[in-house]
Amino acid sequence: MIRKWLVGVAAAALAAACWTAAGAETASTKPLPRLGMNLNGPADWNTELPFVDVFRFSRTWISQRKGQGWGKGPELALDERGWVKRLEEDCWAETPLCTIEGGHYPSGEYTVLYEGEGKLDVWGAASAVARVPGRMTVRVDAAKGGFFLKLLATDPKDYVRNVRVIMPGFEKTHRDQPFHPVFLSRWKGVACLRFMDWMETNGSKIARWTDRPQPDDASYAAKGVPLEVMIDLSNRLQADPWFCMPHLADDEYVRNFAAV
Repeated sequence: MIRKWLVGVAAAALAAACWTAAGAETASTKPLPRLGMNLNGPADWNTELPFVDVFRFSRTWISQRKGQGWGKGPELALDERGWVKRLEEDCWAETPLCTIEGGHYPSGEYTVLYEGEGKLDVWGAASAVARVPGRMTVRVDAAKGGFFLKLLATDPKDYVRNVRVIMPGFEKTHRDQPFHPVFLSRWKGVACLRFMDWMETNGSKIARWTDRPQPDDASYAAKGVPLEVMIDLSNRLQADPWFCMPHLADDEYVRNFAAV
């Protein structure tokens, strides 16, 4: 009888304690997030789709020559940001986008924006439906796989640059809201974002501050995602960033990185 009474008292005390703790938690603050997440690296097959501009994760330009095998074109003349400055006769450059199986990216009308004088086209799962200088509308069927953007001509005096390939519905907001809302929602509430793969830390050739990726790079797949973009994402998600320094980085790189 005494044992049953003690068990009952203990159970009541435990229930009261749990109710009090829960009430105090609700009344004061929510529990702090504890989970961190490593983001997948920049590549055209990345299924996380962090940006509404899918060109951010495009592959570096592939050089092609008429009558030659895949990727057998001449070495491309690129500027410091990775844009093609000129093309040889019977040559072009192209890059794959959204090479994701199973239709795991949005279908619909994408907007291609660019600066400079030249000619762009698409193939694969996309087809052009409208063109004006500096702008092309393409219809994409994700069920057919990925698609390719081709640079067929470019004026060396005003070469094609600042190419953007915007998902349906984001043309008016992509500058101020570069991250896809689904991507932001997925990682909302994490305590930390680890940027090892976004920075392409493993095997990185970055040694000096001038080597770092820049926000206006043609593609983030070349050297990694710029620091400014990673900071922007961390601030939007209110998550602590976990940066991974390149093993070749000198002291000036580390100091400037910390000062941004």
